Amino acid sequence: MLTRRRFLVQGGVALAASTFVPPFLARAAQAAQAGGLGRYGADTILVVIQMSGGNDGLNTVVPYGLDGYRTARPALGVAESDVLPLTERLGLHPEMGALHERYRAGEVAIIQGAGYPNPNLSHFRAMDIWHTAAPDTYESSGWLGNYLATTDANDANPM
Repeated sequence: MLTRRRFLVQGGVALAASTFVPPFLARAAQAAQAGGLGRYGADTILVVIQMSGGNDGLNTVVPYGLDGYRTARPALGVAESDVLPLTERLGLHPEMGALHERYRAGEVAIIQGAGYPNPNLSHFRAMDIWHTAAPDTYESSGWLGNYLATTDANDANPM
């Protein structure tokens, strides 16, 4: 039963958490509250993969069929014939077959163009911002950990 005290605590936690939650996750939470996750089923799981360092985004999700990609990456780029197509212009690296299968089955979504305003071009500061979701302050803990620390362990859907 939702008591007035629990409502006030949860409301305060949600308000505090909203300052730590990146906009894409906040939109996901709003969609979940509006019933948006229901279409995916009760067993929906959020998996966050943070690849620091050697991941090359343009060779993970490949913009194939575009002249600029082949021109800029004549040796490094993935050959168009090897790309696992997602759309007519985007595909996955050929080593990502398992992820491609899940995408085709509707079990995976790919978010491109995620960023933050006014990047300062420092790799180290950028990593701090990605980990904390705090572009204007210096934080010591990450956004996902902060969010989960404010959720109720008994809540079946912390989103």
